Amino acid sequence: MGPPLPKPSYVLNRPRVVPVLKSVDETPSTRSLSFRDSLTGAAGPGQFGMVWAPGVDEVPMSLLPHGRDNIVTITVKERGEGTAALLRKKAGDLIGIRGPYGRSFTITGVKKALIIAGGTGAIPLLALLRRLASARAECTFILGAHTSQELLFKNEIERLSKETKGIVSITTDDGSAGAKGLATDEAARILYGSSFDRVYTCGPEVMMRKVVDLAAEARIPAEAGLERIFKCGSGICGSCCIGPYLACKDGPVFSSEILRGLPEFGKSTRDASGRPVIIGSS
Repeated sequence: MGPPLPKPSYVLNRPRVVPVLKSVDETPSTRSLSFRDSLTGAAGPGQFGMVWAPGVDEVPMSLLPHGRDNIVTITVKERGEGTAALLRKKAGDLIGIRGPYGRSFTITGVKKALIIAGGTGAIPLLALLRRLASARAECTFILGAHTSQELLFKNEIERLSKETKGIVSITTDDGSAGAKGLATDEAARILYGSSFDRVYTCGPEVMMRKVVDLAAEARIPAEAGLERIFKCGSGICGSCCIGPYLACKDGPVFSSEILRGLPEFGKSTRDASGRPVIIGSS
């Protein structure tokens, strides 16, 4: 008997209204909402769902499946009306979910991995770490944030990485936890002294560009999870285009081979109207 057939798009695109089972503050600026949904409960690490705050907006969110009972968690940080509304949700409130969408991180054949997370990039990379740990891959994890208070999932990341015989490195911009500096500085140090089957990264795009370049110098394949404006989530609206690709459909996870051929990667993105915007500009 072969692998299960993929769900047809009309099934994934059909909104499901689900109650919030749990609402937990992760950091001063982020909150996790858990719900039950069989489709997104089977999502691969790096895939996303379109989450609806009733009466307000629908926004893309990284999915963190628990691997049991179809429980899924999303972790929300305020970035507009939709996320602000989701941050107000508590247990028993209703939200909508579509998906899962997009391509996930590659796991097959990886025995030793380097994972670099910046800020909320830790969300899909924790999903990846869980899968790699269950596959008995050795995982070294670099977790970066602006301050110690903004480190996401630190305890679980430390526990899982150590269980795989890997190393955990913490970096903060202000030095309030771990090494003071950038996650890319730590990545360069670790890549210089060790070898890996694959490098994974998710976080600020400038950081990911640096990681991809470092991996190329070390001749190690890399994958990065991109963030773009997703209006439909299913490749119809084109708002998430990067080069000839649609990040919602061809990504959001892209290989370093593709990313290094895209001049805008790490340098420019697009606003809600589709206009190119230099990353870091106001």
